[in-house]
Parts: sequence; C-alpha cells; structure tokens
Amino acid sequence: MTTQLDKLYESLRADILNLVLSPGLRLSERMIEARYRGPSRTPIRAAMLRLEANRLVQKVDRVWSVTPLSLTHIMQACEFRIGIEREGVTLACERAQPRKLEQIEAELVPSDTDASRKDWLHSGCEFHVELMRLSGNELYVEAMQDVMQRLARIRWLEVVNEAGRARTIIEHREILRHLRAGDAAAARDAVTRHALETQQRHQDTLAKSVMRTGSLVIGGSNYDQP
Repeated sequence: MTTQLDKLYESLRADILNLVLSPGLRLSERMIEARYRGPSRTPIRAAMLRLEANRLVQKVDRVWSVTPLSLTHIMQACEFRIGIEREGVTLACERAQPRKLEQIEAELVPSDTDASRKDWLHSGCEFHVELMRLSGNELYVEAMQDVMQRLARIRWLEVVNEAGRARTIIEHREILRHLRAGDAAAARDAVTRHALETQQRHQDTLAKSVMRTGSLVIGGSNYDQP
C-alpha cells in the first residue's frame, strides 16, 4: 500500500526533477502543506530526509532548499564517473560471469526507446551500477550509485531526447560486447566514449534549459564535490 509519505516523496521528487521546484528554492513545511494538500509534519520531514539522501534537497542553517544545479558540479561528476568506470570495467573483464552479462542486457538494455522517462532513468542508472558490480568491488558500486544520484536531474531532462535514447542503447550494447570478449582496452574506450558523449548531451540540455528558463544554473551546492 502506498503511504502518505511515499506519495509526498514521489510528488516532491517529480517536481524537483522536472524543475517545477527550481534549484535553490527554499522549502518550508507551510509551503509544502499548502502545495501538496495538507500532509502532516511527520511525513514532510521524513520525505525531506529521503530527498536529502538522494541529493535533491539540502539543509543549511536549519532551512531546507532544492539543491542548486551547477554546470561545474555536473562536469566534475562526469569526470569522476569516467575515472571509476574505466577502472571498473577493467576488473569486470577479468571477473564477470557470462550469465550476469546476459542478465544485464536482458533486464537493463531496452529493446526500443518507448519506456517512460522514470523507467528509462532507472534502467540507465542501474546499467552502470551493475557494470561496476561485475568488478567484484563494492566501492566501485557505491561510487557509481553516488555519481548517478548527483546527475539525476540533468539526466531526467536529457532522457526525453529520442535520438539520445537510441544512441544509448547502441553504446550500452557495445560495452557489453567488449566485456563478453574480455577486451579490457576496448571496454575502457567504449565507456569513455559513451561517458563523453553523454556529458556533451548534458551540457547541451543544460544550455537549452538556461535559455528557456533564464535562471537554471545556480551555484552554492553543499554537494559540489563528487
């Protein structure tokens, strides 16, 4: 059964990801009560803590706000991702079991571009997390989970692009093909190209959003270091 907390969390999360609640916006309990039809303080506070764990809100001097979204933060997160993913797939080439590779492709590489935005975001995130799990090193898994959380909002904006989705399917399959072959150099090159192309799409998406909204990029996040 969906609880009041779950409903509130999903509503807040969707509004933050869609920029209905803009980066840097202060969030008071009174405002949330009014906007989301009167949830009590207990689920509001619980929802904010869950959003904080997902790096979507932050608390400074006892005041909650939507975590700022900055180009610097996004580029640092992308650079960090490239570093850990290159090393992770190197280990995965040595340690991955064929059945695990087949499972990842079957479950996390869509056959077409028709998935909902939420499902697409989830499968894309989990694909890269599961690649790191193939390394056999949980620290790589945790690092990838963290960096994907940091990139969640820009990825949410970017995944509506059907051409980008189609390209992602091709690139994910290429990465898996090199892992099956045990070709570490080719796997490293493939994840690097994929990450750099994704980074460029993030930059383009952010630039378009700034042109549309006029004030999307805001500095000062507590989460500026990946």
